[in-house]
Amino acid sequence: MIPGASIVVIEGVRARDSAGEAGRPRGSLVGATAALGPGVHAVLGAPEDGTLALAELLAGRAAPLAGRVLVAGREPFRSAAARARIGVLAAAPELPDGASVASSMSVALRARGAPSSGAAALLEPLGVAPLLGRRKASLSFAEARAVELSLALGVPQPLLICLVEPFADVAVPSPEPVRERLRALAAGGACVVLITSSTADARALADRIHVLDRGVIARTEPGDGDRLAGAPSAAAPGAARPEVELHVLLHERAPDAPGARALAAALASAPAVRACAWEQGPLDASSTLRIRAADREAAALAILDAAAREDVTLAAIASPAPSMHDVRAATALHLVAVRPRRPFGAPTAGAAPLPGAPSPGPVAVAAFGVPPPPGPAPSDPLPGPAPVGMLPAAPGDAAAGGQIGADPPLPDGSPHPPETGRHDAR
Repeated sequence: MIPGASIVVIEGVRARDSAGEAGRPRGSLVGATAALGPGVHAVLGAPEDGTLALAELLAGRAAPLAGRVLVAGREPFRSAAARARIGVLAAAPELPDGASVASSMSVALRARGAPSSGAAALLEPLGVAPLLGRRKASLSFAEARAVELSLALGVPQPLLICLVEPFADVAVPSPEPVRERLRALAAGGACVVLITSSTADARALADRIHVLDRGVIARTEPGDGDRLAGAPSAAAPGAARPEVELHVLLHERAPDAPGARALAAALASAPAVRACAWEQGPLDASSTLRIRAADREAAALAILDAAAREDVTLAAIASPAPSMHDVRAATALHLVAVRPRRPFGAPTAGAAPLPGAPSPGPVAVAAFGVPPPPGPAPSDPLPGPAPVGMLPAAPGDAAAGGQIGADPPLPDGSPHPPETGRHDAR
């Protein structure tokens, strides 16, 4: 294998899973295309987006309806040699038949040409060695997945490790040994694919994050995931950098001591901060500020400087992962910008519309690596979705009632709850 060359190639794949009731499809792929090299790749999506269909293809459990899937140049569905070098954790346990865990693991190890006596050595690093002496029928769902995870991570000379939700419903004492093993496998030249709906897991481990949206790989972002909740800059040339969010936890001391309100006021003039929402807690407790900024490092320095000036005690500065709702909203903006197309069945340009038919709007069809359409850049960049409670302030907003950037009264005329502020810095 040439260093850096693609290990997994997915070309125009159409496929359906069999995860629904009575074997009916739950999700499908409708033209997915990607090329994955060594490293850790996260495929972010839900079963309805086709994640389980993709897992079945990569594991060699099914063949695509159209297109092709190659692992090191071979189709895993047709190549036993390729499957022997693919480690798989499926969505549901699939341990081989056996009265005990030891006998089930022996069958699996012999099937891939490994010594059957190595079962204990696979379970020990994950802290689940006591499961070896259990009856297979006595294992819970999460325990059975822990055994299968140990088998997947112990594949000899692995080409591909494909894991479905490896940090959910898996009975391992700590996820850290799993992360360390995955990083080691990737460093050794394997392609590690995490199929997950958790943006936190994807950001924490992956080198690249591939968003699977309604059957296509719609976008790919760096592993830190800064752009997951914003439309990528490539989709809108000249647009501002996507925003990141920081959560600041601080201690409230005496009644007259500076706290969340003072820190939010100090950040009002910080160029690195675009918006700040604060929720003040009671004395001897913690308050929280939510900061929106274009650059995480610059915003963190601004927070530290403001805290030092105001004599505020910080407990933590964290960067939360966006939700799948945020990712889907941003991906929709991305797809519209990348490749707008007419709806299926709509008349071509110049054709008369059907009687009574509504005016068709653009339909986004995702394509991996498709450049933006030619033409001038839009005058107004497509913004990413703003987090709840952090909407931009209207011009002329001023502090009211002791709050920074106070919200207007509720529909019944009552004010918002006290000690909750919001400031938008522009």
